[in-house]
Amino acid sequence: MKYRVLKIIFLVLIVISFVIATIFLVTGLNMSEEKSGADDPAINIPSINVEELIENIKSKNASLLYESTAIKEFTSLVFSENDRIKSYLIDLNTGEELSFLDVIKEDKLKDFEARELELLNLKYPTFIVEGLTNSSGNKVYYVKDNELTIYYYDYTFAYDYKDIISLNINYNEIHDCLNFTHILDENYTNEDGFNYSKDKKSVAITFDDGPSSKYNKEFLKVLAENKARATFFMVGSMMNSCQKCVLDTYNSGNEIGSHTYNHINIKNSSIELVNSNIKKTTDLFYSITKDHIKYVRPPYGAYNKTNLQNINYALILWNLDTEDWRYKDVDKIVDTVMNNVKDGSIILMHELYETSLEALKIILPKLYAEGYQVVSVGKLAELKGRTIEAHHAYGSFKN
Repeated sequence: MKYRVLKIIFLVLIVISFVIATIFLVTGLNMSEEKSGADDPAINIPSINVEELIENIKSKNASLLYESTAIKEFTSLVFSENDRIKSYLIDLNTGEELSFLDVIKEDKLKDFEARELELLNLKYPTFIVEGLTNSSGNKVYYVKDNELTIYYYDYTFAYDYKDIISLNINYNEIHDCLNFTHILDENYTNEDGFNYSKDKKSVAITFDDGPSSKYNKEFLKVLAENKARATFFMVGSMMNSCQKCVLDTYNSGNEIGSHTYNHINIKNSSIELVNSNIKKTTDLFYSITKDHIKYVRPPYGAYNKTNLQNINYALILWNLDTEDWRYKDVDKIVDTVMNNVKDGSIILMHELYETSLEALKIILPKLYAEGYQVVSVGKLAELKGRTIEAHHAYGSFKN
């Protein structure tokens, strides 16, 4: 009897132990599942359909201008909206929207900004670049497979400049700064402010009676800072006194013409004296530059039919006279130009006066802000589809 009781008690203990073990086992599995779910985002966070996200962005923006195809890390979407560029960079793994800084190597950001500034200075006048660096605005990055375009909105510029500023940067220029897959072009050309367009208004500014050993360097500097070229009609005796001025002007990309050797009135001089005066000047120019003068400006604008028939050069006159030599008044010179300039004009100034230099510092950015290109006489004729021929006189190249 006693043995049977012990046996029953033993069986009961076994059953109780089994039940307890089962409870712990089930509870442990549930805890394990809960912990696994907490640590594994794939279970609780639904995966993002990046293609669907991109299509959704495209559907909400009416004017798609560009969608990248070769970039592996993200998709670049560019739209036009209210005459502005709107851009998205979408991470192809996460669907996250990236900023442009996300695709530049962190340790190369300063290198990128330095190259951007260098290319801006290549394309734009100094007053435009100063506006971009000294005022606040918004940059929009148009990221392509092989190049980048930056649009600069809402910046403040001097001279009431209103046009949109943009800059194309080929990836060859910033290759080491980028941390995404991109295409490198075998051939490309940077935007250069001295590459003039036939589609824009153009004028020529000319300077007589130099070169001036005192002001020549400053005139060249102001022209360069404003992406402008000019034609300097130099007097031979002055050229001989400052041959460095001649070479500096020539090497700067500006144009040089003859103003005779002794500033003679060719209308009242014998043709022999006129031709010897011109030859002496052109020979001196060749000895300095190893190039040939193409144009002559008659002093005082005086010439006659005999001159045209016997001088083997084109005579270049003007149709807008600033009379800077007479008034030496900066405001008057500026107003004369800005109130009378037309597309195709040839403007007369002089290299000898500080007031002319100071006026030029104002005239050039004002003309640029009004959509003018300031070029040499030869370039003006080219842009207007005209051929300058010897034995002819030209006062402008209006369409």
